[in-house]
Amino acid sequence: MKIKSKKSFTIIESLIAIFILEIGILGISNVYANSFKTARVARNETIASNLASGLLDEELANSYDSLTIAVGTKTRYSTVPSDPFYEWEKKIDVAYVDANLAEQVAETNMKKIVVTIYWKEGSSDKSFQIATIKAKH
Repeated sequence: MKIKSKKSFTIIESLIAIFILEIGILGISNVYANSFKTARVARNETIASNLASGLLDEELANSYDSLTIAVGTKTRYSTVPSDPFYEWEKKIDVAYVDANLAEQVAETNMKKIVVTIYWKEGSSDKSFQIATIKAKH
């Protein structure tokens, strides 16, 4: 009488297959974790860019003579604790510049406006800066 050989997986083969599957799943989960971090960083940089652009537009709406030459101080973007931008900070610097964009102490008929936005990302401080020139007409 012939004994039929059964084709099946051994426990060792099954464990090796499960191990390989786990390595693949861990790799995919790592990709997801990194994509969430990248999305958060991009979101914060986009917010900072939009806040800075808005502040710069407000400064440009002022007349040349009403722009006071000064080094700004960091202040909260919002003073309302429930505001989503309460933890964000802003700083606006205005300086005279010459035709080579070098800062000057005397009137040059051109002012450089620099807006900087600050925020925390985890345990590190981040910032975004935007600048433009306003000329006297």
